[in-house]
Amino acid sequence: MVLMVINRYGLLGLLVFSLIWWPTLSAASEMPPLRVRKVIVQAQQLMEKQQYNAALAVLDGQRQRQQRHYLVDFTLGNIYLLSERHAQAVEWYQSVLKQQPEYSGAWLNVAQCYYVLERYTDAAEAFEHSYRLITPQRSQLRYNAALAYLQGDNPAAAVSLLKQLVGDFPEQNSLPWRAALVQSYNSLDQFQLAIPHLEFLADATTGDDQRRWRELLVQHYLILKMVDKALHAVDKYTEIDGLEPLWWKLLTSIHLDAGRYSKGLVALKVFAYLQPLTEQEQHLLADLYLTLGVPQEAIRYYEILQQQRPYDEQLLARLAHASLNLHHPEDALLWLQQVRGDSVDVKLLMLQGQLLFSLQRYKEAVEVFGRLARLDKNPGSAWLMQGYAAWNGELWPQARKALENAQRYRQQQKKATALLKQLSEIESR
Repeated sequence: MVLMVINRYGLLGLLVFSLIWWPTLSAASEMPPLRVRKVIVQAQQLMEKQQYNAALAVLDGQRQRQQRHYLVDFTLGNIYLLSERHAQAVEWYQSVLKQQPEYSGAWLNVAQCYYVLERYTDAAEAFEHSYRLITPQRSQLRYNAALAYLQGDNPAAAVSLLKQLVGDFPEQNSLPWRAALVQSYNSLDQFQLAIPHLEFLADATTGDDQRRWRELLVQHYLILKMVDKALHAVDKYTEIDGLEPLWWKLLTSIHLDAGRYSKGLVALKVFAYLQPLTEQEQHLLADLYLTLGVPQEAIRYYEILQQQRPYDEQLLARLAHASLNLHHPEDALLWLQQVRGDSVDVKLLMLQGQLLFSLQRYKEAVEVFGRLARLDKNPGSAWLMQGYAAWNGELWPQARKALENAQRYRQQQKKATALLKQLSEIESR
């Protein structure tokens, strides 16, 4: 349940940075020769016009003159990155890093290439390296490293980086960091550790985002068996956001799981006023009415469902039971007689036969109990009931045959034998 909700939120989203077109040279770097600078500027002008192959030709000409410089390789990497040839871009950025291992621009851009190529561990390490090199430190880079670890199925590494971010940058808006922490902890099945961050997000966000975080918080409470906290939270949300159906649906579930059916019914009724019920929810509402002894309301909702599924055995059985609760056996029988097909549930046939018997419709009861005996794996009871029905309808040959069949079953043997003895006495008069 939790993972499904998390996927709805789409937490992962890599922050994209601009390419470093002309980085500031560090004090340890040497200014490139004038000819190199001119050719890089020329290439950049072509890149701005998206004339990438022409820019490559300019740089290749420079390299052939054996005036290679790491910024030429870096610009080549940028061309391949801009033209979405990421694997080739990686080769040039790696060449830059062999010449200048601490060049932050190459680390940053190669990290983006690794991510697109789904080399998530490499991407995370490159983002983290660029984070350490760039001054002042940019928290977004460490956040990207964490997301890359998370995308690469290494949530433990993501947790480590995200916790450092929350601790090192308390003044920054940490909502995305905490959201990623929640996803990371859930990936590790550490739901308890996600709770403080969910509580933070449930209070600090607004609108639809806040509603989703609050829903996820309640679900975490329920997973961890913190039912009182879940109930307290949902009660609060119904007070401040009472027209949102979600809270009433959750409240219904919490009450029903705890066996508080009356309160669950009330919450479900409010939910029904705010949002049309699905078939399953209508069925639940009707079941609650039946359970709580309000059969007339149960019948009303069952009939709505039965119009859509006229021969549904489960619905017809519930309509029959609701009618019996209203002391309307004739109505109950009518519902049961609408069941069709050869594979009718034996419990429904037994109830139908018993209703016919109680209404003194013995001949029909004999037929139903006979059908039941043919379907039931242990038909002794059905044969005995057929014998009773035939006896009361004075259908003596059928009564004898049914009782003789019942006599073969241990649980019915004694009663069937006694009735057969009485029947023999009747027939001898």
